[in-house]
Amino acid sequence: MDVITTNVPTQDNSRKTQCARILRLLIEARGSWVPSPEIADCALQYNARLFELRRLGFVIENKTETDEAGVRRSWFRLVSSPLSDTKRPRHPWKNAFSQRRMRNETLPLFAGVRS
Repeated sequence: MDVITTNVPTQDNSRKTQCARILRLLIEARGSWVPSPEIADCALQYNARLFELRRLGFVIENKTETDEAGVRRSWFRLVSSPLSDTKRPRHPWKNAFSQRRMRNETLPLFAGVRS
């Protein structure tokens, strides 16, 4: 019996695709508020994908409102991206790692070892 392999997206690829869909939706809105049901259509766990986008440096605002019947609604919008904000590092941990590595490179290799 032959084993047939299919292009089943891995969890990592699926997350990236969901992030890309949400990001495209927010970009196409051009700063307007996007209702959460539209974002939920892109990803079941859309809050996790929004968190990932924020960690990458995208500034995404959200607002919520509750009507008289007690129904809560929320919206999201893209404020800026890492490309539009050159002062913000793309990965916040990258600068800390670089500074630590530079500091370690300036120390002698065998500090405190006597021959």
